[in-house]
Amino acid sequence: MRDLIQQIVLAELEEYSQQFSQQEKEITELKRRLNNMIKVGKVSAWSDDHKRIKVKFGGNETPWIKWFSACAGDVAEYRLPSIGEQAVLLNVGGGDNSTTSIALIGVPSDQFPLPTDNPDETLRVYPDKTSVKYNHVSHKLTIDIKSGEAEVIAPMRIKLDTPLLYVTGSIKADGDVTDHTRSMKADRVIYNGHKHESPETKAPTSKPNKEQ
Repeated sequence: MRDLIQQIVLAELEEYSQQFSQQEKEITELKRRLNNMIKVGKVSAWSDDHKRIKVKFGGNETPWIKWFSACAGDVAEYRLPSIGEQAVLLNVGGGDNSTTSIALIGVPSDQFPLPTDNPDETLRVYPDKTSVKYNHVSHKLTIDIKSGEAEVIAPMRIKLDTPLLYVTGSIKADGDVTDHTRSMKADRVIYNGHKHESPETKAPTSKPNKEQ
């Protein structure tokens, strides 16, 4: 009788046992995918077109994947991550081959630490040490170009609305220069054509020997 009851109970539980076994497999698979979803690694390579990267994490390396940009629509920004830059990998599908991963770049590391510890500054530093810094306490914007040139292109005009423009070096213009009275070209016309009256004879003097 005891064996019969045990067989009946086991038969009734068989369906539940199979369900539990299936759920255990699904839970194991979910754990595996969750473990694959977020990894920390370092940028290891650039694609030839410099639009994708590879990231090494542990003993593995991703295929060519995209990285997160601050904006990528009508407004777009581009910065190629540095080799060795730390990145957080988001594996969207949670698979083993990382093909659906996206790299979140910009995580400070020992190799690339934060460029300042001043909480009053917003600072960006480039590979040649050129920097753009704004201090929101002193209200000072500093653009420090270590070498090369700065170029601003505007098809209409550039307006500087300030009480004083202070230049430490020379100023050169390919076109005319005008103040609130007249242009330098007009001043040259006046200078080159002007005459004085001789104090002795009251006759007009000749034009300047050397024109501007």
